[in-house]
Amino acid sequence: MGADLMKRGIYVLAFATALIGGCATANLGSIRPSEDAARQFRELEINPNFRYWYLNQENNPFGVLGIDREYRFEGGPVWTPVDPDAAVFKKVVGLVQAFPVRGSYTSGFEIVDSQGRPIGVWYSSLNAGVTVDHAAKVVVVTTPMPWTKPFSRLGPERSREPLTAVRAIRADPST
Repeated sequence: MGADLMKRGIYVLAFATALIGGCATANLGSIRPSEDAARQFRELEINPNFRYWYLNQENNPFGVLGIDREYRFEGGPVWTPVDPDAAVFKKVVGLVQAFPVRGSYTSGFEIVDSQGRPIGVWYSSLNAGVTVDHAAKVVVVTTPMPWTKPFSRLGPERSREPLTAVRAIRADPST
């Protein structure tokens, strides 16, 4: 009797774990490396089915994102929409490429929904997490925020050297 009850308990626990795991991953999207996506950004090749955003400020962007027009992007205040035909798009793509975060390099990624269907592109030197609500057609992208860390001489995450104090320079070398 005790062993039978134990088996039932294990089956119920296994079923509950599978059910919870399935619900927890139902809205997860993912990103996967894509040389084609990197090439598209390097060559400024625009997908007319995408809307585009950049991460952080125009003069200090950390990534550029393109999402299928049938989806709504919820990025918050650190994301700025950008017209891919505008000079700003070329500028932010160039800055993302030229100034990767320290210890990394800029790469292209394909964004896919939970069914593995491509729904966007990501160009950055930052890692990203993607949540896709396929039913509501909503995409959320989360990234580290290196611009919130203390600035060094080269900007956020570009160098970890502390700022040095300014020393007085004497005009008379004999003193």
